[in-house]
Amino acid sequence: MSLIGAIVLAAGGSTRFGEPKQLLDWHGLPMVAHVADQALAAGLEPVVIVVGYRAEEVRAALADRPVRLATNWRWEEGLSTSVQAGLAALPPETEAVVFLSCDQPLVSADLLQQLVVRFRETGAPIVCAAYRDLRTTPALFARSLFREFFEITGDQGGRVLMARYADRVIPVEVPSPLLLADLDTPEAYRELREQTVSPSPESVLRRLRHLVVDMDGVLWRADEPMPGLGEFFGFLREAGIRFVLATNNASKRPEEYQAKLARFGVEIPVETILTSAEAAAAYLASQAPPGTRVYAIGGSGVQHALAARGFVLAEEGAEYVVVGWDPDLHWRKMAKASLLLQRGAHFIGTNPDLTYPTPEGLVPGNGTNLAVLELTTGVKPLIIGKPEPWLYRAALERMGATPETTAALGDRLDTDILGGKRAGLTTILVLSGITTPEDLARSSLRPDLVFRDIADLTACWREALFAS
Repeated sequence: MSLIGAIVLAAGGSTRFGEPKQLLDWHGLPMVAHVADQALAAGLEPVVIVVGYRAEEVRAALADRPVRLATNWRWEEGLSTSVQAGLAALPPETEAVVFLSCDQPLVSADLLQQLVVRFRETGAPIVCAAYRDLRTTPALFARSLFREFFEITGDQGGRVLMARYADRVIPVEVPSPLLLADLDTPEAYRELREQTVSPSPESVLRRLRHLVVDMDGVLWRADEPMPGLGEFFGFLREAGIRFVLATNNASKRPEEYQAKLARFGVEIPVETILTSAEAAAAYLASQAPPGTRVYAIGGSGVQHALAARGFVLAEEGAEYVVVGWDPDLHWRKMAKASLLLQRGAHFIGTNPDLTYPTPEGLVPGNGTNLAVLELTTGVKPLIIGKPEPWLYRAALERMGATPETTAALGDRLDTDILGGKRAGLTTILVLSGITTPEDLARSSLRPDLVFRDIADLTACWREALFAS
């Protein structure tokens, strides 16, 4: 399958600026992490980060993001060497690549997606962002031009080819030059940060019309509803806010979650519940026809979601292995999955959660099972659940929503909040589940809003919308 990747140029020493721009703080995130998140949210694959100057600090700033690192040991020789290091790290099936700079913090996932759409529509060798006569990065280059990048030397890059093929460049216009602004000086950095200062919580809540809600740790803990659960759903109905309850737990069917909420006194349509098993089955349906043989590890949620899409659940001859959290997991299931993967089956993981909360404490989650299979077979799974984009895309589609009006509400920084940021959503953390105030204080990942629990969120949101 052909890919459209991204290369984030983060190797330079920013000599004229005075400090490495890739490590500047951008509203709670290192600049390189912020730019990487936009590329990931746009669905670009793979995302290659070219490092050089202070490489170890840049690697640390990227935390556990699913990116490839390419080290440019010759970064002092100029931009061309970083471009070439990035291209050399791409897999052979890469159809095109988008180059991004670490000093354009207002470049969004939406703009990156527009570049890809125009490339698909036109087949042009170069598609770039533009404002009037300005044509600049981010810019997409087709594979047919990759070889020519290796002929460029010194502190030059894609602009050479944009000038060489000026009549074949397709521009994607942006409404304001501010969206393409770069940080050439510390003064420009300070001014741009001030212009994009975080809005007040009240103004953020007032513009939200859609919500992607995690369940365990947010709506309930084990078999106990969170305080204010009924009032929370009553407020959403009253305010006309559409929602999808999206969980990484693939072991149960949506009807089971619907019944659990009903026991807590909350009645909702089953269509408002989306599991990572359903999202995995939907993704698989986009790749393989009904009747394809699939070996599934997981509870009834995984089995039902795949069967509902017309896949044949089988051990022998399976073309795909789908792994979700399974409370009845045993060695023979893992052995069968390992053998199938070694024979060429495709590997899909419903979610990467390393832990699973129980009343007694945290126990191994699905991510540990995926890690065992990857270590055994050398095959890396495609992850569907949070923090990857597939679950969020399915939720947005189900609501008919856009990222601009949608928030991700959850209790985990590493899945709910990271995934929401990658998807371009507003992020709301509640401290009623996995993440503690101490965890939040230590983390470089900053949610847009933080509340004690859904009761606290409901009260603040009601005040923002209905206070006179």
